[in-house]
Amino acid sequence: MFRKSIFLLFLLIPFFGNAQKIDILLLNQKYPQALEAIDAALDEKPTAELYFKKSMVHQRLMDYPAALADLNAALELDSLDVTYLRGRADLFQAMGNNTKAVADFQKALTIAPDDLLLKYELGKAFLFLNDYGKALRTFEEIQATDSTNVMFNKYSALAAAKAGRKKRAIQLYEKYLIQNPDDLSAYLNLAGIYEKTNQPNKCMNLLTRAKHRFPDSRAVHLKLANTAFVNKNYPHAQYAYQTFMARHDTILPVYLNYGICLYHNKHTEHALEVLEACYMENPNDVYINFYLGVAHKRLDHYELAAKYLDFAIYISIPEFHPEMYHHLAQVYGSQREFEKSIECYLKAYELDSRKVEVLFEIATTYEEYNFNKTLALNYYQSYLKEAGEEAENAYYALDRIKLIKEDLFFDE
Repeated sequence: MFRKSIFLLFLLIPFFGNAQKIDILLLNQKYPQALEAIDAALDEKPTAELYFKKSMVHQRLMDYPAALADLNAALELDSLDVTYLRGRADLFQAMGNNTKAVADFQKALTIAPDDLLLKYELGKAFLFLNDYGKALRTFEEIQATDSTNVMFNKYSALAAAKAGRKKRAIQLYEKYLIQNPDDLSAYLNLAGIYEKTNQPNKCMNLLTRAKHRFPDSRAVHLKLANTAFVNKNYPHAQYAYQTFMARHDTILPVYLNYGICLYHNKHTEHALEVLEACYMENPNDVYINFYLGVAHKRLDHYELAAKYLDFAIYISIPEFHPEMYHHLAQVYGSQREFEKSIECYLKAYELDSRKVEVLFEIATTYEEYNFNKTLALNYYQSYLKEAGEEAENAYYALDRIKLIKEDLFFDE
């Protein structure tokens, strides 16, 4: 039936005017013929509408420079037509010139200030320009008029997030996801904002919802695992990494994090298997060496522990050194290499004076070393002074101070 109708329309073309012929050619995607008809009509009488239709043809043919020239010609004849301004702005965006797109959208809005779709396009253009403040102000104007439109809410949330208005972004994303619970990117964006605002429980709950809605999404599975890992929820992270690896290709960072989870969850021998496989892939990774060191330390493999920890310190950045020196000191102590142990404890405390428990461990090491009770006494006292009410081993330290003082008295 449709083909018959088109056939009848073509039979009637000779009786139609040029405008109707052009529209039918456009309707049937006869673009070369449409261009010929438009050029013939322009030779007779140039009009802005004809140039606009010609730009549409050139856009369908992906000839954007020609389409832009057509729109320029249309606007020379009618500079106040909102449709032409909007069309040129859209074309500028397609060609990557968002600055000129913004100018055309703004001019169109001076003519039609209540056109929310124009404001919506302007807001998006500001986003493409990374001018997030103006984007947010534009979308807030839209929100003041219409806070129910799903697409307005989506881009308003994005603008708020980009502009650093995290609380507002959370409100808008939460509202938007009620309207459109099938937008994967919105879950990931909102999860990121929850992370930045230190709301790990909300982040995990949201990602769990996303996982149920998008069970095959690689991005959601990985984000859920990584979020649990960053928040040191190692049991949850271990399970999430296992689920991810069962469904998707495993990459080294995922396998490494899985090994670290195994270590923290006390599956030390399995952790070593995973970490050693990671080591084969990248023997110069600081985390791999560090966790191999502490895993071997837990299993009393002190020589291997010292080797990995020493190398981890060598290749790591300074901010990790205090913790690494601390572990290495404990390894040397277990090997009864007390001088090296004390040297590492002192280095750990020198690099991070917040590690006050190190002072307690230095004191106990001097006692075990059994050569300088005075130094042990001094470090117990320093420990109590520096740690104050936060001292985890205060009672033990006080008892040892009392006993050491008695021993020193009788030694005299």
